[in-house]
Amino acid sequence: MSGQEPSEKTVIIKLKTATSEKPSNLEPFLISISGRETGHAIPLKGKRLVIGRDASCDLVIDSPHVSRMHAELFWKNAEIFIKDLGSTNGVFINGNKVSEISLQSGDKILIGTQMYFKFVYQDSTEQQFHQSMFNAANTDPLTQLYNKRYFIDILEKEFSFSRRTGIPLSLLMLDVDFFKKINDTHGHVAGDKVLKTFGHILCQQLRLENVACRFGGEEFGIILRGADGQTALQVGERLRKLVEAQQIVFKNKVIHFTVSIGLATFDGKNYKTSEELLQRADDLLYKAKQSGRNKTMPDAA
Repeated sequence: MSGQEPSEKTVIIKLKTATSEKPSNLEPFLISISGRETGHAIPLKGKRLVIGRDASCDLVIDSPHVSRMHAELFWKNAEIFIKDLGSTNGVFINGNKVSEISLQSGDKILIGTQMYFKFVYQDSTEQQFHQSMFNAANTDPLTQLYNKRYFIDILEKEFSFSRRTGIPLSLLMLDVDFFKKINDTHGHVAGDKVLKTFGHILCQQLRLENVACRFGGEEFGIILRGADGQTALQVGERLRKLVEAQQIVFKNKVIHFTVSIGLATFDGKNYKTSEELLQRADDLLYKAKQSGRNKTMPDAA
């Protein structure tokens, strides 16, 4: 990942009607269980779904780990199958690489190397209820990012994954500079608009497997799975510059704002717990603010 790569998002473009479907009062769903789309459910009843990086796919995952035409979910004899479309990094079901297989409720699907999904049969009303409950419990209503509780839980899991696999893990802690001054000068409604704008920037610019949250007040956090210190620094600087160039118009006045960023990277040995990693990133954020603000302070600083 580098500052030159496009932002990443999932787009459901179209769904094609299949000729058969499973005769059941339960409906099939593909549920994202990784990245910032965790909990998002895609209905599959009577539909065919092509997954890949190409814009023509039904489920577009703009990631270098996903092939242009990666996998296909389709109906056959009232069952849903998944088929690898000749991808580079493969399709894995419950940890086993497959070329084509019938899906069973509860199956865990890995597309490429980082995007996890779960296939389930559920009542559609129940699924909508669970989705709304998930959103209410885990997202910040103002910015639509994840909240602190969910973020801490994911950080602990990602830290364990990084320690087990040796894949680097970076954490960015970000704070809007002089936010109190923005509130005092323009009012709290303007301050809310600044936070919403910043949340939108994070949603648009981060890869799907990354997780962003509103940590509290004007402080935010970003978990970057698989990003070493240099890569994370590039991400932090890209975000900082985008924010610096942002203009918010409120009551015919233009508001500019900046962010300070602390960056800590776990290499498998330098931190014992996710709490230590978080504390280091927060300390570096404080250092960035103390040394002039509007800068990214890396781990080596």
